[in-house]
Amino acid sequence: MKYLSRFTPELILLLYVCLFLGFKSPEKPWDRVINSDGKAYYAYLPAIFIHNDFRYKFVEDYEWVYYPHDKAAFKEFRMKTGNGVVNKTYPGMAVVWTPFFLLAHFVAYLELFPTDGYSPPYQYMIALASLFFLWLGARTLMRLLIKFGSSAKNAAFIAFVIAVGTNLVYYTITEGSMTHVYSFALITSFLLTTYNLTHTEKTKWVVISLFLLALIILIRPTNALVLLLLPFVTGSRERLAATIARLKTHRSSVIAGSIIFLLLMFLPFLLWKLQCGSWVVYSYGNEGFNFLNPRIFSILSSYNRGWFVYTPVAFVSMFGFIGLYRMSWFHAVVLFIFLVLFTYVASSWWVWYYASKCGQRIFIDIYALPGLLLVFLYLNFRSVNIRRLITALLIALSALNIFQYYQHTKWIFPPYIITSEIFWDSFFSTQKTSKAYIPREAIVAIRTYANDMEKELNWMNNKSRTNLVSYSGSWSSKADTLLPYSSGMEVKADSLFTTANRIIRVTAMVLSPHERPDATLIADFGIKGKEISYNPFYLEMFVSPDEWVRVQVAFYVPPGLPRDAIAKVYFFNPAKYLPIFIDDMKVDYISLKDEAEYKKIEGVVLPAH
Repeated sequence: MKYLSRFTPELILLLYVCLFLGFKSPEKPWDRVINSDGKAYYAYLPAIFIHNDFRYKFVEDYEWVYYPHDKAAFKEFRMKTGNGVVNKTYPGMAVVWTPFFLLAHFVAYLELFPTDGYSPPYQYMIALASLFFLWLGARTLMRLLIKFGSSAKNAAFIAFVIAVGTNLVYYTITEGSMTHVYSFALITSFLLTTYNLTHTEKTKWVVISLFLLALIILIRPTNALVLLLLPFVTGSRERLAATIARLKTHRSSVIAGSIIFLLLMFLPFLLWKLQCGSWVVYSYGNEGFNFLNPRIFSILSSYNRGWFVYTPVAFVSMFGFIGLYRMSWFHAVVLFIFLVLFTYVASSWWVWYYASKCGQRIFIDIYALPGLLLVFLYLNFRSVNIRRLITALLIALSALNIFQYYQHTKWIFPPYIITSEIFWDSFFSTQKTSKAYIPREAIVAIRTYANDMEKELNWMNNKSRTNLVSYSGSWSSKADTLLPYSSGMEVKADSLFTTANRIIRVTAMVLSPHERPDATLIADFGIKGKEISYNPFYLEMFVSPDEWVRVQVAFYVPPGLPRDAIAKVYFFNPAKYLPIFIDDMKVDYISLKDEAEYKKIEGVVLPAH
């Protein structure tokens, strides 16, 4: 057991590698490692080392070659200023990635891959970087926990819980080019080195601490708040005074560390000057903080990515404050003040949920603190049975987290705003479902038409009716090579609505024998045989083979349609030999309030033009 505890970070790394191989496919355009905000952080490297282009004109080239042509995956990070274009992000990640990038460039050259910065060697090397920093963070966290009184065995277990029981796993494997696993490793290392600085006679730690602090700030400037943890790490005024006195007699280390810190902190100013000619730029445009309207409750407990809701291990760790306060009220107060300030600042950002997936991502950076609080939670109880109960709870929550990681990688939890209804619909699901969530308060009127396929109604394509299989009754609608169109509704687009903001919602039971279908649900708007807006919804991800599945999809009606325009809704199956069957089809024509917040409801298909 002692041997396993010693090598827990390596076992965690091995588990992460297995998860990466099982869940990540960097060769696919939709699953690249360098993705989302990571494209912005990374762009400095090809701009400097390959393209010599600080206007980032190469963006469209790599997007066309390596990423989906669907602009939904496009990341625009070029911010126009008065004098030119700048990368809106800070360059800390580029500094961290530089050795990995150069190694990837060498490998691409040797293996005859394109040396353009985005071919497979670069993608996999950034994945390697995220796994390396995960290992570094786990190893450093164990050492830090031991410094604060944990046994080696307990430190190993808590490091495992932080790695497996939180969304750190998602932001290392699935979105490894985001900042969080790197900030987690660097902040944890900073806390350890400052502890060593104040508790040992070695002044080398001041150089390392200042180097780490510079990287932390360059990656995410608001993380400079970790400086508020120095009293917690130091432990007492006397120890802090003794450290300052010792550093006064070893000024060379302080000077060396300060030079490194200042050179790194000068980097964004230099890059701004090179990019647009100005030394100081606010590169985030209209994005910023609203300190008068923090969303503290929401960022912690909202169904929409609330930290405690999706990462209950963090909530359990908060009970460690009881044990910490009993041991040292000073440490408890300092840590509590830091967490309050960190949460206040984080929740004041204009988009407080940070478009996170798999829970609230902003807190990953400081996961050393829940780890420390778990140490104090264990130390608070002498009873072996209570400790075992805590261990069992943490194991169960870690298992839940891995299950939810699976759900998020399969998009069972949707990427848009999550309500309580969406959360509980998704909570126990193992299959991605199609359901349209329309706020009740947005609805002005609904006209509904239903077809259970038992009779020939005045619907399109009645010849598709069949009694081969059915979900209810004896009949369904079949779409196959002979007639690829199912039964469907065809009406004048403006005849069933009372407002200009309009949605058509389709609900039906769908059966695809033998394998997933290539079929689509279509909302087609046109006039006199001329197409105006053709909107397909692909069923492949939502319909399982040999199983009746409920499908619900909502489409916005294009604004400004001519009065005589026709709206058609039906299922289309282009497969030559694989039929699909439709039953219990219902079409709702929904009139919404004509207000801005209801004109782009997430999850409702916007009209194509």
